[in-house]
Amino acid sequence: MSFFKQKYKAKIARLNRTFFMDHKIKTWIVVLVLFLISSHFLAMAIYPNSFMANKVFLTVILIFMFYIWIQELKDRRRLELLNKHLLKARGKLERAEIDMIATLILTAEAKDPYTHGHSKRVAEYTSAIAKEMKLPAEEQKLIERAAILHDLGKIGIADDILRKDGKLNDEQWEIMKGHPRKAIEILKPLKFLFKEKDIILHHHETHDGSGYPDGLKGGSIPLGSQIIAVADTFDAMNTARSYRKALPRETIVSELKKISGNQLNPKIVTTFLKLVNADKKTAFKTKE
Repeated sequence: MSFFKQKYKAKIARLNRTFFMDHKIKTWIVVLVLFLISSHFLAMAIYPNSFMANKVFLTVILIFMFYIWIQELKDRRRLELLNKHLLKARGKLERAEIDMIATLILTAEAKDPYTHGHSKRVAEYTSAIAKEMKLPAEEQKLIERAAILHDLGKIGIADDILRKDGKLNDEQWEIMKGHPRKAIEILKPLKFLFKEKDIILHHHETHDGSGYPDGLKGGSIPLGSQIIAVADTFDAMNTARSYRKALPRETIVSELKKISGNQLNPKIVTTFLKLVNADKKTAFKTKE
């Protein structure tokens, strides 16, 4: 990431040096204008009836004022251009950082055939739900980014817990429940992901308040977290595990309807089942 930052810092520095009128030049122009004004007053005192002195003075002052005005207009335009470069550079840096983390997640998932591609699939389901709900485009992107990063905290959990065939004991379960907060700790340096962090932190909250880490309930849970919860639950049932095969369509639909209203937001479940039943995309087909 330091390579990208150095590259864009150098580019912005070049723009800054090239585009804007030097402050020293502006200072000297102001000094010159003040000198001319002083000279004019002196000339008026010595030659009070000199029309030429007034004419020359006004002409020179107007030329300098016009020059400064033109430079200010140019600087404003160039400042707008510089801001565009800064926003573009910032966007590229943010995307590069997100891609780097997403690659880290996918690499970790690749070690386990049962979770391989999980985050990517959840992001796809989440994006489709948000689009079907007609959420604003920017919010759709935000929720999709949170979805691809939602299990980041599991990187810090031991493999013998993550891949345990049987039920986790109480101690192991408490460790597992800590993965949303671990994700926030990992993402802490990335200030621009503050909205995504909130969604990631609460993606295991439940509609009835029995979830974790904060036991939020209903509308107090971020909408993005509620959408991810539905997508995450579907993918868990729709993929094979070491202890079972992927569940059939009827079982998945039945289970989603069963936990709708207590664990999951019923409106989001209804929206998602509409997409699943429509089979508009292969990704939504259950693995029968």
